[in-house]
Amino acid sequence: MTKHIDIVIVGAGIIGLSAAYAILETIDNLDYTIHIIAEYGPHDRSNPDLIKYKRYTSPWAGAHFRPFPSLTDQDYYESKLTRLTYEKFKLLSLIKDSSIKLVKGIEFFERDDIDVKNKGYYEDIDQFKVLDERDFPKHLSKEDNSLIKINSGTSYLTWVLNAPHYLQYLYKILDKNDKVRFIQRKLSCLNEVNEIIDNYPIIINSSGKGLQYFTGTSSSNYDDQSYPIRGQTLLIDPPQTSTTDYYLNRTITHQSKDGLWTFIIPRPLNGGIILGGTKQIKDEDESVKQSDTQQLISRGKELFPQLMKVNVTTGEKYFDIKRINVGFRPARIGGFNNSIEYKDVKNKKLNHVLNNYGAGGMGYELSYGAGVVISDNLKKLIEFDNLNSHL
Repeated sequence: MTKHIDIVIVGAGIIGLSAAYAILETIDNLDYTIHIIAEYGPHDRSNPDLIKYKRYTSPWAGAHFRPFPSLTDQDYYESKLTRLTYEKFKLLSLIKDSSIKLVKGIEFFERDDIDVKNKGYYEDIDQFKVLDERDFPKHLSKEDNSLIKINSGTSYLTWVLNAPHYLQYLYKILDKNDKVRFIQRKLSCLNEVNEIIDNYPIIINSSGKGLQYFTGTSSSNYDDQSYPIRGQTLLIDPPQTSTTDYYLNRTITHQSKDGLWTFIIPRPLNGGIILGGTKQIKDEDESVKQSDTQQLISRGKELFPQLMKVNVTTGEKYFDIKRINVGFRPARIGGFNNSIEYKDVKNKKLNHVLNNYGAGGMGYELSYGAGVVISDNLKKLIEFDNLNSHL
């Protein structure tokens, strides 16, 4: 008779929920229960829209896929995980309730030396092409007096989604499955899992910043290689014009020479349009910064004036801002961590810990791909009896 296996996923953000989803999809011939333990997440009945908690990153995300050049082997590895998500999301886009929508992705660059042949940059991306000047916005031509310039660009098929809605979509799938159990609780270390679930379960550490196994002596019990990247974006309600339809079917990113990123991401199912953004490393200020808001408005006016409404009384153009988002991307020196650890408890038992954290701003892009790796590692542990040999 097959032994029952308890699996504990610590963290109910996009990475943790996606790990559970991938396991359910790929492991169906074993007797197991997935326990998802987290303080915050869609299982919190008191706050179903998830927006209350700024340290719960997933609902604040713009959530779109933008390819990136592989400067290191780790970059290339992560690009492969994003492609697994890319293929899965193309299938999920056929399900309206997922909120995932396939759109054209457009990138404009202020510099003109983009290496489109860089390893992993645009590999396995549908409909990729290099743009020429005829594809650039007329109001941002090289001859224009705008402060923002475009010297090169690319386009490709990509996806966007409505982040809070997609989290609820995953939650509904998981919550109705008999193999999944949600537990709302804050953990101070991974070892506390053994106080909740007997028999030393397999732990999947999807805690964003990498919660550590034992309580440390420092002020933080998280991976010391992890750090936050603060992001501030604007959720805007666009004008109801024929031009708006163009932007509801595109995500557009502009990269300036000085490192500023300005982007729009439509949120399907009438979720508005995200205008962003900022990348402020190790900034943990949870408050809205007016200076950031003004910079976003200023850059948005230059790049996307068609998304501004007009005051019928004064004729003044403005962005109709519905909410200002502040969130913290859980990044990590060395990139995403999906290593396997073996933790000795009282010199007689082992918890297997499958790490699954440190996605930074690529939580949704890595989500399903990282979940596939977790599922594969989990199957290897079980198939080779690595777990039972220590029981």
